[in-house]
Amino acid sequence: MNNFYGLRDPKNTKLKLVNGSMIEYELLKIHDEYDTILQNPTKHWDFSNPPFDIKYLTFSMIETMLKNHGLGLSANQVGIPYRIFVMGTGQFVEAIINPLVLEMDEITEESIEGCLSYPGLFLRIPRPKSIKVEYFDWSGNVKRNKFEGMTARVFLHEYDHLDGVRFTDRVSNTALMIAKNKIKSNLRKMKKNKVNQKDIIRNKITTGKSLINL
Repeated sequence: MNNFYGLRDPKNTKLKLVNGSMIEYELLKIHDEYDTILQNPTKHWDFSNPPFDIKYLTFSMIETMLKNHGLGLSANQVGIPYRIFVMGTGQFVEAIINPLVLEMDEITEESIEGCLSYPGLFLRIPRPKSIKVEYFDWSGNVKRNKFEGMTARVFLHEYDHLDGVRFTDRVSNTALMIAKNKIKSNLRKMKKNKVNQKDIIRNKITTGKSLINL
């Protein structure tokens, strides 16, 4: 159980003090666009018969997301084919397990999105302005929330991952080709200006301005 999918290798395990308790975690490898796991729907997580420690996995995913300056990270992005993702926008950091989207606003907004599996690629994606959702946290507690704006966008981006839908599937071939031609330039500008994907997306959504010329 402890070494399922290569998790909890003693050589990789780290410790961190969180809310007065020492938490074990490891930094996970993020799979890129060429890995077919990103194209496959994920499996329901069974709390009554867990294949491995869900707390260890979700904390590892959160630390991996933060280390790589992401706003969200799905389990299949780190090679784990279950319906789990983590997200962190501002003060809200949460592990989302077996999520359901209950309602979606009919009004949509278009804004840029990035993805840790696609470094340097930014695409304009329309998403509902708000959503109502249900999910479990890592303790197995059911939660219901209404998310708006960037939090709703991040939730839906990661929710897509769990269904094997990539953000590249939500744009035309022409738009994707144009965006891919800018990847090398984007990465150079990000390095030069010392900004990361999270900075770019958050600034664009909150101010309407871009930190680099996308």
